[in-house]
Amino acid sequence: MKFVIPGGTGQVGAMLERALRADGHEVVLLTRTPTRPGQVAWDGRTPGPWTEELDGAGAVINLAGRTVSCRYTPENLRQMMDSRVESTRVIGAAIAAAARPPGCGSR
Repeated sequence: MKFVIPGGTGQVGAMLERALRADGHEVVLLTRTPTRPGQVAWDGRTPGPWTEELDGAGAVINLAGRTVSCRYTPENLRQMMDSRVESTRVIGAAIAAAARPPGCGSR
């Protein structure tokens, strides 16, 4: 099965990617700074070429969002919340527009 993981380059995403690949799954990580095969560029806010990865995927696991490893100032808390809401909104729109949305009979 193909898994698309926005924000999958962090600690949780790295462990999840290893486990999924070990089970024979295809994994695509959406990241701001792709550095290797299997990683695709995205900004977490706007549609782009990354949306093609969703078409026919088995599942999307959204791990995107500003790091929580910081001081919890009002501004940092707002940025953490906004980054999660914006990324979820753009992923949802891309899924809605996909010809074969994730999880719809994909294997």
